[in-house]
Amino acid sequence: MNSESPSKGRTVYPHWVKERVRWSDTDMVGHVNNISFSTYFETGRTEFLLPLIAREAERRILMVLARMCVDYLGEIHWPGDVEVGTGISSLGKSSCHMDQSLFSGDRCVGKAQTVLVMIDEETRKPREIPEWVRNHLAGFHI
Repeated sequence: MNSESPSKGRTVYPHWVKERVRWSDTDMVGHVNNISFSTYFETGRTEFLLPLIAREAERRILMVLARMCVDYLGEIHWPGDVEVGTGISSLGKSSCHMDQSLFSGDRCVGKAQTVLVMIDEETRKPREIPEWVRNHLAGFHI
């Protein structure tokens, strides 16, 4: 995992999503469970990609999750809010690496790095990322 980008704090991330911590996110220990961390990251990732993947988008692409690595850095408790910062750390031929951090107030409580692969919607095989998508994602480089 690229520990540099996510540890720089809030200012490194160009895209933000706020989520409400739900009672159902907690476990018997009283803190938010690890699956909920992944769900918060998924929301951040999906909201970030929405202009490219929405069915009603003028030019639509399909990106699938190939890898996800999560570091749990602190507890989150209910009630409360969390914020997910998202940015692109690198672009490959058919894939991109996305870095995210999860904040509870001023505390960074989690980091995630994902690899997303662009696939052809019909064949379901990887395809090269088009230039217009590269240009869009480049605007969110961290």
